[in-house]
Amino acid sequence: MTSRHTFSVHQSLLFGVLLVLGGATLFSTSASAESLVELTVRQRDQAGVVIEKAVSLDPAKSAVVVIDMWDRHWCKTYTERVGNLVPRMNDTLAAARKLGIQVVFAPSDTTDFYKDSPQRKAMQAIPQHPAPKTIGFQAPRPPGPTDHCECGPDEPCGKGRAWSRQHPELKIEEGDLIGDCNNGGELLRLCREREIDTLLYMGVASNMCVQYRSFGIRNMKNHGLRVIVVRDLVEAITANGIGPDGKPDPNFTPAKGSSRVERHIEQHIAATVESRQLIQAAGMSPKDGRQHIVFVVAEQEYGTGETLPTFAKKYLDKEYRYSFCFARGDTGAERNDVPGLEAVYDADLLVLSMRRRALPVTQMDHLERYIRSGKPLVGIRTSVVPFQVHEPVPAGHVGWSDFDREVLKCHYQGYDARSRETGCDVAVAPDAQSHPAVRQMASTKFHSASWPYRMEPVADAVTVLMAGRWSEDEPAYPVAWTATYNGGRVFFTTLGHPSDFKNEAFNELLLGGIRWTLDSSGRKDE
Repeated sequence: MTSRHTFSVHQSLLFGVLLVLGGATLFSTSASAESLVELTVRQRDQAGVVIEKAVSLDPAKSAVVVIDMWDRHWCKTYTERVGNLVPRMNDTLAAARKLGIQVVFAPSDTTDFYKDSPQRKAMQAIPQHPAPKTIGFQAPRPPGPTDHCECGPDEPCGKGRAWSRQHPELKIEEGDLIGDCNNGGELLRLCREREIDTLLYMGVASNMCVQYRSFGIRNMKNHGLRVIVVRDLVEAITANGIGPDGKPDPNFTPAKGSSRVERHIEQHIAATVESRQLIQAAGMSPKDGRQHIVFVVAEQEYGTGETLPTFAKKYLDKEYRYSFCFARGDTGAERNDVPGLEAVYDADLLVLSMRRRALPVTQMDHLERYIRSGKPLVGIRTSVVPFQVHEPVPAGHVGWSDFDREVLKCHYQGYDARSRETGCDVAVAPDAQSHPAVRQMASTKFHSASWPYRMEPVADAVTVLMAGRWSEDEPAYPVAWTATYNGGRVFFTTLGHPSDFKNEAFNELLLGGIRWTLDSSGRKDE
């Protein structure tokens, strides 16, 4: 099986050339054709369909530009979201440096904090060069809402300047540069001096400063530079619980806003790439090259905190790497806290077993970024309502009540209480016998202790694999199906009772669903 993200480096950069400019030291590089970095970037056509293509970067003619990673923002939640990017950004910048790519920090309004640093002085010492001619590039504005408090609509933070420097945990190394984000001439002079033709962007906000500052992608593209956005290391600032029309919308999350802006950038401005490609190219990814499955478990009703690790040990150990993220607890604040979700940065598959949790925005950023990007997803049982909660969502947290219809392409309508006593008889659908997810099952019919959920497909693209009924007097409902979301494969089963994991047929079904979702050859873009 092949991951949809392919990348390699023909040869690591072996040396750097020390360049002295006006008494300041800059680290440049000399690259041969063999040291090009090969990446797969993503764009969208005018219909929004994803187009992936291979591009080459010459490290000596490339730079990473980090926009406005401030220490504080006027919105408390957005401050936390910015900080949430820092660990992965540090890793990715370390990879860029190892590859020989120049790192340029561009904190607007705060360059005075760094006025005596060698990185700032080195940027200012670059000789004057005439700016390249503009090419008349224009693009539509990004989708809204824009610049709302992301803590939630009930108690918004007051706007005002809160930043004084970059985030203190963002590592600035020898050889890096610090530019004034409001003075794009500094970056253009660097590009002329080094013959840089490609800029990779990280930072915030992707719908504001990353686009519109003088160092930003619009201005640099208008000056003829190739710009690429590292899509998992940017965030938009939009809203939490307020839709584009300004009306309350509990399904509008900060991550959804960022996803909408990401699509806008890919369609109208620049290609994007994932940070894992740079980390992989630098030889800094795990030595184990098997596909990585991340399980997220946050439910207590069916004990999947025990059954899923047992399943993984028995059925996945030889073929895949896997990690588990568990909720801290099942009551109080602990039920809405799932640490370790940064693991999905490097996930090839996400497996959800969750029920009615309202996670903090920073944790949902990881999950939603993965899901909304159209990557493989498997869900079981209660994950039909993983983020649908009955009680009010706490400030700085989010829900996603239409997850079943939007992502799973089915509408959950509860269940008949009488079926809790009977379970259901399930069978492979006649026209699904040859589907890769079920064709390896030794038994195509079995009894499950899982009572059937009332599910109705809401999209023609849903393929029902298995159906089950608890009574001859009641209709059969889908218990396993496939769909696509934003082009990525989705497999879901409403089965998952503890006794199901003792049934080889169910284990074969779940394993088949995992293998099918990880086979990217059938990707479709909506």
